[in-house]
Amino acid sequence: MDFSEIVCLSVKQRIVLVDSIWDSITADRRKTPLSEQDIEDAQQRIMAAEKKPSYMSHLLSDGRQGESIRSKKKQ
Repeated sequence: MDFSEIVCLSVKQRIVLVDSIWDSITADRRKTPLSEQDIEDAQQRIMAAEKKPSYMSHLLSDGRQGESIRSKKKQ
């Protein structure tokens, strides 16, 4: 399927397609564990984001600006 075929699909069909693609990606990621470098990069990005409350505000749907991602995850 090429891009021109994809854009001709209805919105519902494209959402189903994207959902199927995402499921296949997550299934592949489960087979390949994160490397130490991947984990370190993610931790650095989290710490950098926590230092910028204005950056975080659009990520938090309930308006809790500047709150740690880790704190939100624990809830």
